[in-house]
Amino acid sequence: MNKNLWQKVQPHVLAIAVFLLVSIFYCLPAFKGMVVNQHDVISWKGMAQQSVEFKEKNGHFPLWTNSLFSGMPGYQVYMESKYNVTVAWLDTLFRFGLPTPAGLFFLSCLCFYLLAQVMRMKSWVAVFASLGYAFASYNAIITAVGHTTKFASMGYAPAVIAGVILLTQGKYIWGFITTMLFSTLMIYQNHIQIVYYTLLILLFIAIAFIVQSIKSKAYTELLKAGSLALGAGLIAGASYAVMLMPLNEYAKETMRGGRSELTASKEGEGKTKGGLDKDYAFKWSYGIDETLTFALPGFKGGSSGPQELGEKSKAVENLLEVAQQSGIPEGYVNQLYGFLSAYWGPQTLGTSGPVYFGVLIVLLFIAGIFLVRSWHLGWILGATMFGLILAWGSNLSGINYFLFDYLPVYNKFRAPSMALVIPQLTFALLAGMALNEILYGQYNAQELLKKLKPAAATALVLGVILTGIYFISDFKGPVDKDRKETMTNAFAQLAAQQPKANVNPNYMSASIFNGLAEDRKSLYGGDLLRFWLFLAMGGGLIYWGAQRKIAASYVAIGCTVLLLGDLLSVDTRYFSSKNFIPEDELMAALEPTAADLAIKQDTGYYRVLDQSSGDPFNDSRGAYHHNLINGYHPAKLGLYQDLIENQIAKNNLAVYNMLNTKYVLVANPQNGQAQAIPNPGALGPCWLVSSIVYVKNADEEMRALDSIKPLETVYIDEKEKSKVTVAPQPDSTARIRFIENRNDLIRYESESAAPQFAVFSEIYYPHGWKAFVDGKEQPIVKVDYCFRGLSLAPGKHQIEFRFEPKTKETGDLISLVIGSISWLILIGGLFWEWKKSRTKVTGTKA
Repeated sequence: MNKNLWQKVQPHVLAIAVFLLVSIFYCLPAFKGMVVNQHDVISWKGMAQQSVEFKEKNGHFPLWTNSLFSGMPGYQVYMESKYNVTVAWLDTLFRFGLPTPAGLFFLSCLCFYLLAQVMRMKSWVAVFASLGYAFASYNAIITAVGHTTKFASMGYAPAVIAGVILLTQGKYIWGFITTMLFSTLMIYQNHIQIVYYTLLILLFIAIAFIVQSIKSKAYTELLKAGSLALGAGLIAGASYAVMLMPLNEYAKETMRGGRSELTASKEGEGKTKGGLDKDYAFKWSYGIDETLTFALPGFKGGSSGPQELGEKSKAVENLLEVAQQSGIPEGYVNQLYGFLSAYWGPQTLGTSGPVYFGVLIVLLFIAGIFLVRSWHLGWILGATMFGLILAWGSNLSGINYFLFDYLPVYNKFRAPSMALVIPQLTFALLAGMALNEILYGQYNAQELLKKLKPAAATALVLGVILTGIYFISDFKGPVDKDRKETMTNAFAQLAAQQPKANVNPNYMSASIFNGLAEDRKSLYGGDLLRFWLFLAMGGGLIYWGAQRKIAASYVAIGCTVLLLGDLLSVDTRYFSSKNFIPEDELMAALEPTAADLAIKQDTGYYRVLDQSSGDPFNDSRGAYHHNLINGYHPAKLGLYQDLIENQIAKNNLAVYNMLNTKYVLVANPQNGQAQAIPNPGALGPCWLVSSIVYVKNADEEMRALDSIKPLETVYIDEKEKSKVTVAPQPDSTARIRFIENRNDLIRYESESAAPQFAVFSEIYYPHGWKAFVDGKEQPIVKVDYCFRGLSLAPGKHQIEFRFEPKTKETGDLISLVIGSISWLILIGGLFWEWKKSRTKVTGTKA
């Protein structure tokens, strides 16, 4: 019996061993205590530090953070459940306890292997497909930049799909607990966009299964599978109510929810009701022809940087040559080097690298179209095409703008190219199904070769197209003209500064960019050669497998080795051991500068504008040390975004003062080091105004800020008028004083002989914040477009603002109940299946 058991589990143990070995080998420095140098991790650590310090002092994370954007809900940065009862605790188990990022690669392999097994692939074929999914170039690229929650969500997606397919196979208990468990684990990674794409795949599965069930008149099975899948998904979502409920509430107030009270807009801005503006959302749209990177990674050059140009770069050679001839300083040369980009595709904002699946995956995907005869083929091809359409974004605007307006929830997401995670999964899945059919299917050798002929012809046509593009392309990108012009102007300025230098601006920039085109052609040519080599080797393996002259397992192992060699050779261009650094070196980026330390000598409550790193709204490093008016987060409050675009971007000093911006961090032009500049005009945390001016709408309110005198006048939209209980009256003795700010609790005190109106430098947020004057709740007035205000009666008062969102409290209770139910379902379901298997072995009734 034990021998039989080992024979059953042995293939799976070997598969897990392969996943472990490859993940460990690829991420070996992680096992030596090193970490990946990820910009996004640094940014997150910066914005999360205040919450971490708060918990160390108070025993729980705050629900509001002051560290960025003048204040925002803290659960968008760091939050925990009050009870924390959830099956998501099993996350460490499925990562096998491996350090990041090795655990993410292993997780992706493991979950895809589960899907492959559900699709009845043989073990080595399943290993092949799993490695193809886990080590596609996109995973390496997002690892390098720090998108770990995205990677983890992508890792769990195949297992969620496996659970639903189990339900369609009539395995209701296994299907339900698998769907529930892995849906919970995926949702807990808190990357809603990947969850959304997974739901789109499930939608195509549902459509295909409905059609199949109607054809076979299996209505009862359809009802059972659909009900259980829906139930499992609802349980998974409800178990994360502690986050999803506040998130849903917050989303309505953000850019992604289309939150803006301004109605004035310019033509062509692509405004969308209840969502992101199209011009913002459709940035990073993948080019239609750029999709050929699936088979040839250098099709558009690679990433938007010079690192791929290599030591033999013609552009670099020409740059050094003109620098030597004209006497350009070395520091200037390094600056010009940054203008060089291997990428020449349509994504004008740049890219970190191409989406590459591997030649063998693409070849077998094509074969699968001709070989696989299953109801699964319909949803795989449908989901693939839909993912491609979404990824093309503005390059297929006629369709995608319509989908953006009418596809539910879709207008909350940006970066259409992310939708390529759908074909990343479907390509690997169909490729595995095709290989399984070739090696273990019912076709004889003659039939198989006949069916593979059109697939081979298609692959050859693809190769011919790629080769033709090599000969006809000029390898120039849409941003080259602007970059070349910028470089020419830089050389012209240098010529003006050094009249005796041998500087010909037009010749120099043309020489460098002509060399860049040669480099791109060389990169393309190198990858074109490897395409043909891998196509020949992969095609040969498939041919031998189809001939049935070599053991099927050997062919599958050969395909696996070939695919892994192909993928890893591309992956290491974007993520390798060079990306690892000692942890203390990573944290060194957060060490306080002399300017940070100088500011921190001021122990008061104030804010800082950090411009020392360039774009202040694309960096949160400074939040590690200060309360910032800037920072980075993909979902800013909509009202604050309006303030950024209409006032902060114009450097309106009055608005800076209203935000209590006491210091500005800038880079010293002499040495590049940060320096602190005090702003003596900062108004502090609160102040009293002498008059109220009511405006008709938000547009008038925003325009009023252009010339506001904040200590004299406050502007209030007429719809807020009912919240103003008294009008301010002159009183030279009136005062208001800040006491403390503990994130979720802010205290002030005031005293006056006449009615007053107070303005607070805190950002207005309608959900959860309550104001209490002497313990009695009072309505918070939205003033000056996005600030808070309160009416104050004569006398001495204690004022408190408390952040107590009901959605968090309700979500905690729901998560506790559903989390407990999830554990009971999981344990009960596993026990039932174990008991049923024991019954089969012993031959007794259950």
